[in-house]
Amino acid sequence: MRSNGVEENRFTFVFVLKAYAMKLCQIEGKMIHGMVLKLGFECDAFINNALINLYSKCEDFSNARKLFDEMPVNNVVNWNTLITACFSCGDLENARKLFDEMPERSVESWNAVIAGYCKLGQADVARTLFDEMEEKDLVSWASMISGYIQCGYAAKALELYKEMQFVGIKPDSVTITSALSACAQMGALDLGKWIHSYIIRHKLTTDVHLGTALVDMYAKCGSIDVAMQLFRDMTYRNICTWNALLSGLSDHGYGLSALELFREMKSFGMAPNDATFVAVLSACSHVGAVDEGRQQFNRMQREFNITPKIEHYGCMVDILGRGGLVKEAKELIKSMPMKPNIVIWGAFLNACRIHGYMDIDDDIVSVLFQLASEDGGAYVLLSNIFAAKSDWRSVEGLRKEIREHISEKKTPGCSSIEVNSTVHEFFVEDRLHPKWVEINDAIMGLKQHSQTEDHT
Repeated sequence: MRSNGVEENRFTFVFVLKAYAMKLCQIEGKMIHGMVLKLGFECDAFINNALINLYSKCEDFSNARKLFDEMPVNNVVNWNTLITACFSCGDLENARKLFDEMPERSVESWNAVIAGYCKLGQADVARTLFDEMEEKDLVSWASMISGYIQCGYAAKALELYKEMQFVGIKPDSVTITSALSACAQMGALDLGKWIHSYIIRHKLTTDVHLGTALVDMYAKCGSIDVAMQLFRDMTYRNICTWNALLSGLSDHGYGLSALELFREMKSFGMAPNDATFVAVLSACSHVGAVDEGRQQFNRMQREFNITPKIEHYGCMVDILGRGGLVKEAKELIKSMPMKPNIVIWGAFLNACRIHGYMDIDDDIVSVLFQLASEDGGAYVLLSNIFAAKSDWRSVEGLRKEIREHISEKKTPGCSSIEVNSTVHEFFVEDRLHPKWVEINDAIMGLKQHSQTEDHT
């Protein structure tokens, strides 16, 4: 355009800056900023909006804030952009300060702050802000529901989804996708079916994201036949769709079917990613396919240039351990580029116990003692080692350690059950459930009945 002698105007700079922001081209954006100053457009509100957006997207908060402070009047777009930039940098203090200083807050402003807190794991703060909103739009509800799922509060996400519909807000495909993800995490099949029927009744378009969420929900809840049928009916599938079904097959004991699906996936020209290989290696473990597991572990590095993560090493240790190749599993652990976690040691030591391999090095015991301060499961593993060696004094010492310390630090175990489309969560020694008395009476009745019948 410039080579043809066409002069730039304010719209030219806005469009170019937006393009550079999308591509995260900060250097090129700074060059445009220089031209803006040279040509006297530095007071143009639209151009400054675009510049603040560029620097924010490129995580250059200092330049974004400098432009913001130099503006005589900032509109709500600038405020929202800068607040989002603060959250992206993990700067909660400045994000909240800016939000509190806003002369006028739009719904978009509230939504930006709620999403920001959720992304940084502070769902409780986000919910407080959500409840303070006088007006909420669909994005507000969707942000909070999605935020709960990001922070691991699937049950709260489902409660909020029901509340949203109760107040008359119709969910869109994005919100429904989040709700299905929560159902998958909780194993809430009945509620997932209800959401599926809503999709059908309202004739919502099932794009690849919504279709994948349905496949994932049914697969995780164990309805493999339904998941498979939905998968086959999809006109377009992405890697997440394949991974959802692969993981479901593997997790629910259909290891051979998972491996067959993986071969089918390759025939469709779909390139696997790291999550694909976690599912494939898990399937190999469940069916005892040691050679196949070795082959796939090597292929992911050699053919697909995927660096194994700790989850892949964990699967591989489990494969070798189940196959009785304990020494090979031990060597693999030693070769790991990262520190083994409790899951890997658990798989290894369980294999040692099953196959009678008691050559446990002192350095392994030392590592488990270090892990015990962070994860109480390490104490159980250590106790099993000492018991296998008939070192009962050490076993008793560890049990005392568990009683005195682990109960204070360990996050209580949690289980959930779906009854009449409502998911109930229970924690160890939890007496806060509204029907605790009835539940306890039923448990005591079962206990008394089993004692009367002389059950063990």
